[in-house]
Amino acid sequence: MGLVVVWGWICALVGMFGSLPQVARLLRAGTSSGVSLLMWQLLLGAGIGWTAHGINVGHPNIIVPNVMGAVFAACVLVMLQRDRRLPTVKVWPWGLVVGVIMIGVELVAPPGWFGVLAVVPAAVGMIGQTRDLIRAPDITGLSGGYIIIAVVIQVMWLSWGAAVGDLSTQICSTAIGLIGVVNLALWLTRIKNAEPVVAIVPEDAVV
Repeated sequence: MGLVVVWGWICALVGMFGSLPQVARLLRAGTSSGVSLLMWQLLLGAGIGWTAHGINVGHPNIIVPNVMGAVFAACVLVMLQRDRRLPTVKVWPWGLVVGVIMIGVELVAPPGWFGVLAVVPAAVGMIGQTRDLIRAPDITGLSGGYIIIAVVIQVMWLSWGAAVGDLSTQICSTAIGLIGVVNLALWLTRIKNAEPVVAIVPEDAVV
């Protein structure tokens, strides 16, 4: 087994569990504040589309993490739907439609076009998270670990895509990685500027 193949599977393993910190954060925090619904809708669609791409080009290390990514995205959407009491029609159609469109492009378009298209839902979703990082008054439900891993994963996939000559992977990982860096910077700024919680002690309390 060559080093490139091994590296591809390392990328797959990291990508497979990349969403786990966000799932854990939602379970632990009990709130979805600061988490972008749009991003996870489009991540579901992207997971479906990239699974089809992996099948078409014969790379199991693309198939496996994207199947898991779609599963984790669906789990996050379920938790967002419950926490925000959203109707099903406002949660699920976007991701499923995007997934079907991406499959269609993978099957009929020339090589490289899938990568160009795949940038769109992933970029729009990440920009949706950028918007929430800027505008949301509370980001308690957002996992910093997920934001960091999201950037690391894109760097890893970029190096693998360059090694095997997968143009779609190179295009998408570069664009999404850059947006991920912006989100990481915004998250670090929000955390740094967050007001510390100060306990109020009554004047007559015994210390």
